[in-house]
Amino acid sequence: MHLYVKHATLINNCYPEKEGEKGPRSSELSYLVFYASSRPVKLTKVGLFLEKKAERDIAKGRKQNNQVTLEIIKALIEACHRDLNLFSKYIVKIIDMVLETKDIEIIDLACQVFVIFTNYHDGSTLGVDAELTKDYELLLKKFATFCSFENSDETLKLQTRYIGQRALQAAVTSSALQASDFKVQLDLILSPLINALSNSKNPANALAQSNNEDIDINQSAIGHETLNAHAVEIIAAKTTALLFSKANGVAVKLSLGPLFTFMDTNEKWWPASFAVSMMELALDSLQPQYRYLLVSEILQQLEAVKTATNADKYKIEKHASLVSILDTILNANIPLVGISVLEVLNSLFTDLIKSVQDFKTFRDKKPSSSNDLRATLEYAIQQGLAHSIGGLASQTYYLNQLNDITGYIISKLRVGNNALETIDGLPIKEYRNVVLKCLDLVTTASSAKELQKDDTESNNENTPVYNHAVTLDAWIPALGLLTEKTSETRVGFAVTLVHYLEATSENEIAIEPYPKHTLNQHGDVMLVNALHQAILDWIQLPNIDVHDVDTIHRVLTALTRKFGADETIKAVPLVFKIQELVKQTVIQHTARQRAVAAIVVEWLFMVGEFYRIDSLVQYADALKSERIRLNEYSPVFLNTSTENNTDKLENLEPNNTTPVDKFADRKLVIQMLSKDGPLRDEDDTEGTDLEAKLMVEWGSDDYVNQDRTYRIRTSRNLNDLKAKLATPWTNAEITRNEPGKKQTIRVENLKEALIGQTQQPQNDANGLQSLTNACLTKRPNEIVSDMSSLLQSLSLGTDVSNTTSLVNPPYK
Repeated sequence: MHLYVKHATLINNCYPEKEGEKGPRSSELSYLVFYASSRPVKLTKVGLFLEKKAERDIAKGRKQNNQVTLEIIKALIEACHRDLNLFSKYIVKIIDMVLETKDIEIIDLACQVFVIFTNYHDGSTLGVDAELTKDYELLLKKFATFCSFENSDETLKLQTRYIGQRALQAAVTSSALQASDFKVQLDLILSPLINALSNSKNPANALAQSNNEDIDINQSAIGHETLNAHAVEIIAAKTTALLFSKANGVAVKLSLGPLFTFMDTNEKWWPASFAVSMMELALDSLQPQYRYLLVSEILQQLEAVKTATNADKYKIEKHASLVSILDTILNANIPLVGISVLEVLNSLFTDLIKSVQDFKTFRDKKPSSSNDLRATLEYAIQQGLAHSIGGLASQTYYLNQLNDITGYIISKLRVGNNALETIDGLPIKEYRNVVLKCLDLVTTASSAKELQKDDTESNNENTPVYNHAVTLDAWIPALGLLTEKTSETRVGFAVTLVHYLEATSENEIAIEPYPKHTLNQHGDVMLVNALHQAILDWIQLPNIDVHDVDTIHRVLTALTRKFGADETIKAVPLVFKIQELVKQTVIQHTARQRAVAAIVVEWLFMVGEFYRIDSLVQYADALKSERIRLNEYSPVFLNTSTENNTDKLENLEPNNTTPVDKFADRKLVIQMLSKDGPLRDEDDTEGTDLEAKLMVEWGSDDYVNQDRTYRIRTSRNLNDLKAKLATPWTNAEITRNEPGKKQTIRVENLKEALIGQTQQPQNDANGLQSLTNACLTKRPNEIVSDMSSLLQSLSLGTDVSNTTSLVNPPYK
């Protein structure tokens, strides 16, 4: 009598009787699957029997039986996946035992079974069944070791690593990943992935984004013709991306832990290419609401290395790598929703100043020699931090963010504290140089963002828009730097301001017959007025040099290109006031007089070219030529063949003491601007109003009151941002007359309209109320039969001049 029960008999019948036959017997396997699916309670016994049989077959080296066992398991998983938890622990044990056979065909088939198993396994029993949890984690660990398998046989090594990466990706895509202890599985899975990507010659983020349709984890390693090391790396990168995409707030920190540990253990921080590519992969993969956590984690790592001594090369390398990561994240043009902008800004700026203190210098230029590792690391840290600060301005998260960032940096300039020799342990000149570098990067990034936004808004002008650019009045507190005692500080700030004005100006300004008024915001007018006054004070400083003179001309030019006609009209009194300073010898020394007077001529030439006023261009060119002939023109604005290495104006022409005698004729210049230039308003046909504005003396009451003639607005599209009251009748649909349909007039409506018309001259204020009340009054239900009595009841008044009436209609 046969001792086996039915499920055992069905299982044994699936195995081939003859040696060499591949796969289970199909008819018997179908019978077994039907039996198991129709009687799910038997699945536990089926799984236990298969486990015992696999154990015996592995011990006796029966490869054929092991293959059949895996095929049976695969069929049962697909047919009975709803009841998978009844026999899932036996599947895990069988796969684990089969991996010990060291046979690549058996291992490959076991991997296929595991891929199918993870596709259906929801992980609900993990953490509940301690034995299953332990076995599952051990199985993952075995697959993880395959990812770094080494062998002299390159084909075997490649196939084994491919199998390991397939299994890890299957585990990541499974619901069981987050159903149990996420950290344990994360540590088992992520480390081999990081190790595989670290050995790749391609960036991890590029591998994750590659579109390779030939790579499919369901494809067997045996007979895989296109299998290569690159394909294995792509699977590792895509698995890592999937892992980060499933991470929530807490899991983000857990996911980064193995990466930081790997970098520390293997000293992979520098060069920073691998660390940066891994963080770019994480940034691209994380859910948008968790991306900002990357910045927080990197800042915490930076805090840990701030105690690094200058002699500790490894910690400086880690510092440089972390800064490179921050630079990449903050400038990646990917929103970091939830980031605390000002806290990050303060942390970056503090770290930047500390790096200058530690390294004893601010490296603004890349070291010429790549062999100087220390200098390269210092440059990467300092420029990376500065560029990261600029990156904060590339994304806008709240309305006044850019003004807050700019205000924070400007406050660090300590404007007005001229008595200070040092700030935060640094010479004030060097300290301000660092701050101005940050300010330049912030304003440049914000203006670039604003220009991109303007391009997209031009197609939809009716959409309410908030101005996210740095407003010009935010610069006013810093204008005091233009009269600082140090030329480098004056010029450095002015160049930063010029960069911003140029970046926010229109690229191509079409010259129209009538001017376009762009100086129409209160903050802009305040800045222009303050800047003009600062330029006048700047130009009278006793220590201005070549760079000062050139930069003053650049500022005036940038203002003209930014605000057009409005700035030109306001600048004419300023420019001729500068000329008066030379005439009255308020500007001392002939070399300085020639340089300052040259600013006036160069400005006239620029204005003539900007507005295409040929007469003004010719006049400025003739005046310049005449001064050159008389040795009255400064070499600052001359393209001399020899380079002048001196900064002092007095040393440019030490033997030339000729004062300026040829000055620009203000009346003639104003006549050219008003008659030949496009500066007149449309209603100023003769140009008299324009001439009056241009003839105003600098600092006079008329000049001060000139701002009142401008139309000032506080913000753009303000009406679109206001709340509106909607009246019911304004939104009512107007019924259009259908062609061919006869229109009728109700007598009651006509009566009410005529009564309202006669009462309107008598009581115009209550017209709408009377009409509304008449419309709301209850109409009689009876039908008026006598039309003549109705007409007699209408009192049309004696003031109706029109001969048309109800009795005498206009048609006959």
